[in-house]
Amino acid sequence: MKMFLKKWGGGIGFDGPACELKPRTNDGLGLVARAKGGIMSYLSHWKLNRSPFVLSGTQRGVFTGGTIEEAMARLEFLADQRKKFGMILGPSGVGKSTLLEYFSARRNAHVPREQVVLVDMSCVNEENIAFRVAAALGLTYQGSSNACWTEVQDYLFSRTSIGHRTLLLLDNFVDLQDQAVSALSKLWCSKAHWSTVISVDDEAIVNLPRWLLEQCDLKIELPPWDLGQTADYFEFAISREGGREDLFDAQSITRIQELSDGIPRRIVQIAGLALVAGAVRKCQRITADLVEQVCEEFTVSVGPKFPTFWSEPQLNAG
Repeated sequence: MKMFLKKWGGGIGFDGPACELKPRTNDGLGLVARAKGGIMSYLSHWKLNRSPFVLSGTQRGVFTGGTIEEAMARLEFLADQRKKFGMILGPSGVGKSTLLEYFSARRNAHVPREQVVLVDMSCVNEENIAFRVAAALGLTYQGSSNACWTEVQDYLFSRTSIGHRTLLLLDNFVDLQDQAVSALSKLWCSKAHWSTVISVDDEAIVNLPRWLLEQCDLKIELPPWDLGQTADYFEFAISREGGREDLFDAQSITRIQELSDGIPRRIVQIAGLALVAGAVRKCQRITADLVEQVCEEFTVSVGPKFPTFWSEPQLNAG
């Protein structure tokens, strides 16, 4: 497991909106444990420096074990070989956004004469997509959408002319109108030396035009974690914050893996709630029974295999 404690290490983050959590009890456990004589942080109970399970890893790095490491290698290959167009596929919550954030920061820090730009494609349309891309490139432009595209292309060509490369990472590439996708084709059909990578949820790929899929030079799949990778992540996250190796016992990690279907965002949420619940109950470690109790107290959607003890309608975790 320790092989994945890379020098790049830090926290972990996942793409897309976090699922909603609805407490079934009035106190909902909160983020602190109510203790005799005052309020005690759950971090103090577990003797942790900071919360080991976070939803954004941009400040503390990224867990790079297993499938994440392989996806990073494929992205590096696409960039180094100057491929024109790549695509990252995976279910919602698997870590596509975090992977792109990490890749962008790493390339910008270590590769000279290369600009890697991450663009959030949420809620874009034909009219504002050009301005979204321009803003990510650091361009300020006021005018028509077509004129803005011309400005973007001129900027990219100017970088190419002096031997600099640009990589455009288009995140949350879902629900785009056909006109918006067609507008982006102006960049992909160019002969200039820049590359584009898009991230797409598995279920959304059927909505993409066929001509776009046929242009893909490299498909990068980011699957859910298996039990081994989940166990590696727990060791990574807990040891980084000074926690004990046995804070979560093996059965609790297995149960979290089952309830989450291996989706990292859900793993993080259940594990975080278990820490808070364990502090409230003054437990010595997190057990499978405690994980079950947490899921009974909170209405949490964790995939198609809902536990039978959830009788109320479930919220969608995305």
